[in-house]
Amino acid sequence: MAKPTKYAVLDVDGTLCPGALGVTLLQALMERGLCDLEAATAVLETLAAFGRGDIDFATMATRAYTAYARALAGRETAAIASVAASVWSQRRPALFEFVPELLACLRERGYATMLISGSPIEMVSLVAETLAIDEAHGAVFARAAGRYTGTVDLDSGAPGQKAVIFAAATADRAVDLERSFALGDSLTDLALFERVGLPLPFEPSAELTAIAHARGWTTATRASVVARCRALLDAPAPHNQTSPPC
Repeated sequence: MAKPTKYAVLDVDGTLCPGALGVTLLQALMERGLCDLEAATAVLETLAAFGRGDIDFATMATRAYTAYARALAGRETAAIASVAASVWSQRRPALFEFVPELLACLRERGYATMLISGSPIEMVSLVAETLAIDEAHGAVFARAAGRYTGTVDLDSGAPGQKAVIFAAATADRAVDLERSFALGDSLTDLALFERVGLPLPFEPSAELTAIAHARGWTTATRASVVARCRALLDAPAPHNQTSPPC
């Protein structure tokens, strides 16, 4: 029987780089006239409402993804992919300085790497390619005949979805959950943190900070993340939590 795989599942926005790549992409599309401006504005207004505390996280995610899909409706997927590539070429230098060392730390210890982000897959796949990440998952907006349909296939940043995506992606594999690692900064990452044995909240939001303290999870900043990661990965496992292949 094959040895179970240890996974390192990494968030992107606010974790590997500042800001939100999906928002940056949307703003670029607005500037180029390549989206529905009313729907795109609704996305930004929804995010602002959440920032003010006017709506909760789940409501924000549902509204934002729905409006984002409407903003793309009817647009050619190739045109959006081209803008995504342009946006990433500009944003790539903003990757946090610790990222290469963090990835080296994970690979030296035999971890398979995976990105799960709330940003569109058009952006997340470019990050994965740049960093030689094994696997990438992001929000998916439905498409047909080379155009977006205006609906959401996968709202990867909605509460609980990251754990669902991880479970689906590894359903046919033997996974060492106890030794698997997750890094993220918001409530989007909570369900995944609860699934793996080695969660590491990174410069967490206020809500996630409170949960991390209550559960005794180590947290990290960009200055300490590599050291905290090494400490977690090198500590002996208290027990074995392995998911067999289906």
